[in-house]
This record gives sequence, structure tokens and C-alpha cells, in this order.
Amino acid sequence: MNMTTINRTSVDEERTLDQFRRWGYLAAHLDPLSVPTAELPPELQANGEVSALGRRIYCGTIGAEFMHIPNREQRRWIQEHMEADPEPPDRSWLLERIVAAELFEQVIQRHYPGTKRFSIEGLASLVPLLDTVLNESAELGAIEAVLGMAHRGRLNIMVHIIGTPAVDIFTEFEDVDPRSVLGGGDVKYHIGATGEYTTANGKRLQMRLVSGPSHLEAVDPVMMGRVRAKQYRIGEEGTKNILPVLIHGDAAFAGQGIATEALGLSSVAGFSVGGTIHIVANNLIGFTATPQELYSSQFSSDVAKRLSIPIFHVNSEDPEAVVRVAKLASEYRAMFSSDVVVDLVGFRRHGHSEIDDPTMTQPILYNRIKDHPTLFARYARAANIDATALVGQYRGRFEEAKSEAANRTKKARLSVLPPYWDGFFGGLYDPEFEVETAVAAENLEEVFRALTTIPEGFSIHPKVKRVIDRRAEMMKGKMAVDFGTAELLAYGTLLQKGIPVRLSGQDSKRGTFAQRHAMYKDVSNKEEYFPLAHVHSGQARFQVYNSILSEAAVLGFEYGYSRECPDGLVLWEAQFGDFANGAQVIIDQFISAAEDKWG
Repeated sequence: MNMTTINRTSVDEERTLDQFRRWGYLAAHLDPLSVPTAELPPELQANGEVSALGRRIYCGTIGAEFMHIPNREQRRWIQEHMEADPEPPDRSWLLERIVAAELFEQVIQRHYPGTKRFSIEGLASLVPLLDTVLNESAELGAIEAVLGMAHRGRLNIMVHIIGTPAVDIFTEFEDVDPRSVLGGGDVKYHIGATGEYTTANGKRLQMRLVSGPSHLEAVDPVMMGRVRAKQYRIGEEGTKNILPVLIHGDAAFAGQGIATEALGLSSVAGFSVGGTIHIVANNLIGFTATPQELYSSQFSSDVAKRLSIPIFHVNSEDPEAVVRVAKLASEYRAMFSSDVVVDLVGFRRHGHSEIDDPTMTQPILYNRIKDHPTLFARYARAANIDATALVGQYRGRFEEAKSEAANRTKKARLSVLPPYWDGFFGGLYDPEFEVETAVAAENLEEVFRALTTIPEGFSIHPKVKRVIDRRAEMMKGKMAVDFGTAELLAYGTLLQKGIPVRLSGQDSKRGTFAQRHAMYKDVSNKEEYFPLAHVHSGQARFQVYNSILSEAAVLGFEYGYSRECPDGLVLWEAQFGDFANGAQVIIDQFISAAEDKWG
């Protein structure tokens, strides 16, 4: 029954339905390996037409958590979309995408059974989920998507979403030209990739999969920083044009603190990317650990409930529900510039890396998985479609790619830097690269004037006024230039040359020791004034932001920003020097290794 056809005039009926909106997700059938629960929370045990309707909408294979969102308009939007009849998908297309995803894994398993690969089997509907996100987002204005993800499903996503030819992935398994990575490079499930995605309506999206190490979730803020810089390059339409998607593992999303730190950046000035679509590739296991050993809450996604964002849980073996949720998530992100979490609940068909034996630690679970049919077989039967020809077609396609890869002598280049990197080159340091860094006195005077100018009618704090007065004395040569002033002079002269400067840290506007004052605050109305934004007309942009109390995520974000801003100066400031310890993974895995490991 369509929700719009029910006449809910009774306050009691509305109250009953509200209970399902609030608690229905607790009784949803999310685990593909379990039977639907017969036991409902007490709030959902009422009988009647409205209760039956509530169970059908909110206790099926989609569990929606949204009643914690304080904004009434956002809650109502989700409620109306959940309670409307879903549009039927193109079942033939959906089956084809699932077949493609699972056959790719099967061919790799057949030819390389002793090689790590982190298969998508058990979560194959991740491919049509991403297809739908990209198709919907392109209709809403996206022209590029940036993805960050860990290992599981990475190679499959490279082929079916990023656009990497399957032969290039098989070449990685063949390990041709091993000397090409001596002293550099990394394993196949860490590397990034670029490509192009064509939507069902013929629109083209540029695709970038961000490189990431084994330090799970460390890529999250790096991806966000890259997106922010890309959006800034575009301008006003940036958040609409550049789509950020993060694919998390369930254990890592719940357990890795940097994921929570990155979530904390989502709506902060200077760090927001207009909403990230988070997909938890949830196989209900972390290496050999069960959910009860991995997190202290019912769902791995519960860490996201600290934010006012929706969480959609969906059973991965109901592909039609999966694409429905993907459409909802895309539209919600575009409508409200908000993060959205899609918790895609499935299982892991093989061991941790497809060479590990999971029966040693989960014998009963893997006895069930052994007899569980493939998703394409289940869906073909449910949709009453004969998949035999389709399976043969994709098996033949991937076998052919494998044969071609075996005859190659060189690996393909999977990732290409954008054009704004064209003027840069790598290699060892050479003293001949040194340039004169002194600037003319008149340049310094111009920056000094900006630093010592207070806008008319601006109520400056008396202590800050004394700092400005001292800087005026420094400009006249009557006082030695202190460190804070010298730093701002350096930034100002870069801005004069058209080089943008971005600085962030926990107290970077004022400076931890009240030494910087890159921002003046009007004591009467909280207005902020940035003197270095007013050095002269036509200068480059100066950005300075106070960050959240985070080291790892904020440094990761600024590193990511610098990846897309090689022609600027991007800085992160630890409040105290030893605070950099909290960001050591970013320093080791991204910054120190940037050129040799990630190219």
C-alpha cells in the first residue's frame, strides 16, 4: 500500500508510525545469512493496518536511522522518500552489473588461488550501488568523483567503476617487469587509478581513486583534502561538481580514530566538501574478529551518529533495495550538502585475503557461507532471468584479459596526474634548483601596510592594537622584526607573486602564543578581518583556519589539499611541536613516501 493513499487522521496511528520511523531499523532484515527476526522491540509490537505498513517500510531490507537529526525538514524529506513506493529498477542491467562483479573475482580466484586479492564476493552489490550514486550525482551536476577506499573490493571497483581495463589488473597479478618497482611503488591493492565513467544518459564523469596504505582509514582525510582543493579550483559550483565518496570497512570505520576525526571535519569552515557519501562495506567480520569483538555498539556505523546525518542500513543481497538507498543518498547529499552513511551489510565469502583459512576461527559461519549461492544466481532466480549467456560472456571476457596479461612485458600506468602538475618534475635534490628568496623593500612595505591597516569603524581589541602598533614600528626600522611578523611578511610576498597560501591548525588564526594575528576580530560584532587578504588587488588567495582538535585527520586533509594545489603553499601547524606525533601515520605513509610510493 502506498503511504500517500493512507488517511492517517488518528493521532494514535501517527504516533504508532512514528515508532517505526524511530526504531524500525532495529528489526530490519539486514544480514543476508540470517533469517528475519520474529522478535520486535516493544515499541513496534502493536497490531493493525498502520503497524503492518510500518513493518513493511521500516523493518524490511532497509533500516533507516534519521530521527536523531534535529532538522525537521531533513527528517521529513527522508520520511517521505522512505514511505513512497520505490521505482522498479532495470533488472536486466542490475543483474549484468552483479554478474560482472562476481565473475571478475571468480576468474582471479581460479588463476591466482594463492595470491592476496581482498575480494568483493559477499558484497557484490557495491558495484551497482556506486553505479547508481554516479548516475544520480551526474544528473545533479557532478562532473568528477573522487573515491577513497581500503583493500576490499578495490580491484573490482577499479575495473567496473574507475574504468581501468581488466587486462591491466591481471597484469599486476602476473607480476611482469618486477624490477620496475624495486625501491618504490606498492602492492596492487594500495595503488590509485584514474579513468572516466559514462552514465546511463551518456554523461561523463572523471574518476579518481586515491592511493592508500594498509593503515586503514588513513586515506579518509587525504581524499577530503583533495576534494576541497578541486572544488576551490572550480569555484561556486565546486561542491556540486566534485563528488566525494569514501568506502570504509566495518571494523575500521568503528575502530580507527582517524575515521571519526575525518567525520568531524564535515561541516567545519575551511574543511567542508559539501557532503561525503560514506559506504561501509560491511562483511560483519574484521580479519578473524566478530562484531562483538570489534565494537561496543549494535552497528559499526554508530560512530557516525555523533553527527546529524542519516544512516541507511541495507541488506546487500537485496540489490533493488541497495540501488534505492544509493539514489536516496545521492539526492540527500545534493539537497542538503550533508554527509550520508550507507551501511551495506553482507559477508565475506573467503578468508581475510582469500588465502587465509576462515574455518579455523569461524567454522559454523563459513559452513553456511560455503553452501550460500552467488548473488547473481539468487537475483536471476528472483527476477526470473536466465543468466547463463551473461555469465559465459563475462567469464570469456575476463579469461581473454588474463591471457593477454600473461603475454605482457610491462605494467600499465594506472594513474595520471592532472594538468596542473605538468610544470613539476621529481628526482633527487640539486643545489642548482636554489633560487633567490630576497624581496624588494617596497614589497615588504606593501605587506607591512596591509598588516598595520585597521578598517574604518572596526573595533580592534586593545592588546591586538598594541601588536599592530609594534609592527608599524618594525616597518619604520625602529624595532627588530619578530618571528610572527616575519612569517606573515613571507606569506604576503608569496601572495604578491600569485602564489596562494593556506594555513590550518588548532589556533592558527591568532597563533598559540598570540604571536600571529593573521585575523583581527571586531570586539563589538565578531566580524573577522584578514589583513593578508588585502595586500593588493589581483593577489593570490590567503586562507587561514582554526581546525578541530585533531592532528592526524587535519594533517591528512592538508596533505590531500596540497596534492591538488602544487602551485601554492599549504601548511599544517601542530599547536606544539610534539603534537605531530599524533599524525605520524600521515607523515610516514603519505608525506615521506609521496614521490617514491605514490608517484
